[in-house]
Amino acid sequence: MPPVQAVILLVIVVLFLIAFYALRPTWYAGRGNAEFMKGNLDRALRLFETSTSFRNAKPPQAIGYAYLLMKAGDPAKAERVLEEALPKTKPGIPRMQGQLNLATAQWLQGKRNEAVALLEEVHKEYKNTTVYANLGYFKLLRGDLEEALAINREAQEYNDSDVSILDNLAQTYYMLGRYEEAAAWYEKTVEKKPKHAESYYYYALTLQKLGKPEEALEQARAAVGKPLSLVTPCTREAVDGLAVDMEKSSMLYKKEN
Repeated sequence: MPPVQAVILLVIVVLFLIAFYALRPTWYAGRGNAEFMKGNLDRALRLFETSTSFRNAKPPQAIGYAYLLMKAGDPAKAERVLEEALPKTKPGIPRMQGQLNLATAQWLQGKRNEAVALLEEVHKEYKNTTVYANLGYFKLLRGDLEEALAINREAQEYNDSDVSILDNLAQTYYMLGRYEEAAAWYEKTVEKKPKHAESYYYYALTLQKLGKPEEALEQARAAVGKPLSLVTPCTREAVDGLAVDMEKSSMLYKKEN
């Protein structure tokens, strides 16, 4: 091989190695995302752990790793990962997402006041659909129903087509005992085919309160088999048990009539 070609080849190899080194965190994170989408959480976690182990790993990879840790039931480690990553994260959407994940990790550990306080700080800077949905939901779950109603109404005015925002508003009305209003918002919510069980579960309870057992049973059945949210007051047993109980009540009613 002539000297000039050998030098060019050497330069290409060196550039390839430099690029591969620089892109290793992104490559492993990309593979981790692919495994997660296929339902392989354990493999996704290992790939993200490798991604974040490199010195040149970026904060978004750590933020993604923290989310998977929460899905795997380890919010304490997720919190540690995020607390290390966030100071290195520039202001913008990645930092906002990291803060939302941190609030979730705190909530899952029972640090409810810290989680809500963090979301309120984020809301001062970012008024968007994701922040509204998280803040409204956490206030609702903490039992701040009037505050939850105010923020969820504001959120609905901001974005009246987002399923999480509609669901938050419907559940707030349910918790307040305003079942007609809850049912109206749940109707809008289920039209968007939410993927989580809670929407159908609470809609079923709402319809039950309104004396509509057949419609309630339909929604209870729809909840069965659907996944629960990462943060939820529901259990799998409660969701599936509601459908069973309503089935029994329906059969008993038909038998007696």
